[in-house]
Amino acid sequence: MIPVLRKLKQRLLPPSSRSFHEASDRSQAKLHEIRAELSDLRQLVIEQAEQIKNLQACSDNLLEAHRYEQQRDIMMYWQQYRRVGESLEDAQLRFFRALPKATGISQLFQDAEAQLFVEFDEFCKKHDILYWATGGTVLGAYRHQDFIPWDDDIDVYIARDQLNKLKKATEEDDRYRITVVWDWYVPCKQIRFRLSDVDNPCFVDLFTLDWVQGNPKTAWEFGQEQRREFTNSIRMQFKDTDWSQILYIDDSNPLVPKLEQMLNERIEELGTHITVLSDQEHATALVRGPENIDEGHSSGPYPIDEWLPLDYLRFRNMSVPVPNMWRQYLHRLYGDYMGIPHDISSHEHVANDYINSAQSKAAMNRFLGRL
Repeated sequence: MIPVLRKLKQRLLPPSSRSFHEASDRSQAKLHEIRAELSDLRQLVIEQAEQIKNLQACSDNLLEAHRYEQQRDIMMYWQQYRRVGESLEDAQLRFFRALPKATGISQLFQDAEAQLFVEFDEFCKKHDILYWATGGTVLGAYRHQDFIPWDDDIDVYIARDQLNKLKKATEEDDRYRITVVWDWYVPCKQIRFRLSDVDNPCFVDLFTLDWVQGNPKTAWEFGQEQRREFTNSIRMQFKDTDWSQILYIDDSNPLVPKLEQMLNERIEELGTHITVLSDQEHATALVRGPENIDEGHSSGPYPIDEWLPLDYLRFRNMSVPVPNMWRQYLHRLYGDYMGIPHDISSHEHVANDYINSAQSKAAMNRFLGRL
């Protein structure tokens, strides 16, 4: 046959029955081969998943064993550390209060912060302003009668009406000022009591509370919900602004009026679920303001009878006001607050290069009368 015709026949005419069956057999064989490979792969995945599961179980068991050994060792340590006739809590307090204090620039900052706290307390007493020490300041006051050695700030709760009194009083006293910075990273509204000396880096953090009437647990849950809503609305509203890039803005920024409006809307929304009061009278509970930084663990609810009347704890040479059920507050916030912590390290609230500047050190020493 002419080669050209043979090629045309192969291309245009249907294959013979034999060649068709041969091609089909090859396809079937390949399909069986692929199925076998898939089956092997499936079995391998099952075996590996089982191995991972076993490894996870082994890891969990090892971790649980480690926790047990750690708890056992800590219990043994405390028993050996206790003196005859000494309670466990007294032994723990002796341990924490004997820990080395901060040194160097950290000590200077803590000393200046403590002096500002004294002046803040005296200023509040003079103007009949109610506040509570909170967070690490309560823990430091009880456990160390001082700062937690690796902490570096003063934390205070203040009701919104009392904050307004404080603002008005500082406006009439040229020694002090209230500063506001909106923090994108958290996000939150940082409100601080500070000296008029702009070179002095010291501050007292002011966290707002609202007086409410109604079931304390329900009020707390609604307050938490408004915090979440406030955070989400901030992220959406300002994600494309300079604030999301520079991270911190003060009261002079043109975005702040909108932020304040959004904050007021959240407080008003809280008022549609539970009665928000303008002052302490008839209050049954307190809730954290939506502008506050989030807690690591929820310390609420705050029934009024757990917060008033005030109790007092020693902090250096002063007595600071705390919730009357401060132990329960600390337990909710920190769990075992008398246990040896895992984060014995500096909690830097002000950049070290700022504190270490010649101007800052001079301002703090001048404030402490050391110049």
